[in-house]
Amino acid sequence: MTPYTIPFINLPAKYKAFEIEFLEDLHRVLSSGAYILGDEVAQLEHAIKDYSKAQNTIAVANGTDALVLSLRAAGVVVGDEVITTPMSYLATTSSIALCGATAVFADVDNSLNLDPDCIENAITERTRAISVVHLAGIPAQIDRIVKIAAKYGLALIEDCAQSFGALHNGNATGTFGRFGALSFHPLKNLGTLGDGGMIMTKHEVDYRFIMQARNHGHNGRDECDFWSMNSRLDEIHAAFLNTMLKRYDCELDRRRKLAMIYREELTHLVGFPLVSPNSMPSYNWIMILVEQREELMKYLADSGIEVKVHYPKLIPDLIAANLNCREHGDLKKSRHHVKRILSLPTAEHVSEVDARVVCSKIKSFYA
Repeated sequence: MTPYTIPFINLPAKYKAFEIEFLEDLHRVLSSGAYILGDEVAQLEHAIKDYSKAQNTIAVANGTDALVLSLRAAGVVVGDEVITTPMSYLATTSSIALCGATAVFADVDNSLNLDPDCIENAITERTRAISVVHLAGIPAQIDRIVKIAAKYGLALIEDCAQSFGALHNGNATGTFGRFGALSFHPLKNLGTLGDGGMIMTKHEVDYRFIMQARNHGHNGRDECDFWSMNSRLDEIHAAFLNTMLKRYDCELDRRRKLAMIYREELTHLVGFPLVSPNSMPSYNWIMILVEQREELMKYLADSGIEVKVHYPKLIPDLIAANLNCREHGDLKKSRHHVKRILSLPTAEHVSEVDARVVCSKIKSFYA
């Protein structure tokens, strides 16, 4: 393995800063005797609700479950269609397929998110919902998408796995649609030492359904109203997340400073996804658009700098997409951008000095 001087991810370094508090969290949870859906989970749900100003919050086992349960609460079933983006992690689509519905891919805009201009033409009599992703933490044109969903009576699910803490017009992503789905995977800005997820909802009826659906459909210990899944968040992960959330604003500020450095240094050499003036991204990673991508990646690797491609294939080009998926239109922008996207080091171990070193190397390559 290349001994990168600036690795893309360094999880031990990420969690080292919380080591003493994590040990205290572990001792407290061990001593409590309650390990699933206890006080720590309730505290996390309240904290995320307060932080995001969501109407309701429900902790679940992971981000994929958050999407599946949101779709099921919206009534998505076999034979329905859900319009979504082809540029995302595959869970955005697999959650639709797991409900027996068909994912309909519409093209992206210059933010690399679902293009509102492409959504309306993709709507059919079978369309039940829209699932929009805020890729890399950059908010989509969510105001316009909300209006389209309302016009056609469609449920709007926001996949916020990469955008917790991102704002549009001062409001948190995940609070615009009927549902907002969060992931607490370790590679997320706010990530635990395992898996975790959260659902934000607007309506009390959805809240009550998901609270029951995350626990097999139980309405009590000895009764079950409907068959459902086991998607309960562990107390220890909730405790770790409560600890990290206290310093989360500082992490967001740091990532936004890195993004500013990358933009200032590289603006005339590479492209950047469009960020609305009314938006404040969370920058789960910082993405650029480049020419000669493979050559640049090798040059940076030889210089000790690790970069990544998120994601090298469009979802409709995956083998699994032969089922429960179809494309609407030619996805021209998606197919153009997927060949140029590149993610730069952004995680907690990356300093402002590191960012300037990365910029210097990219400048040298194009010089």
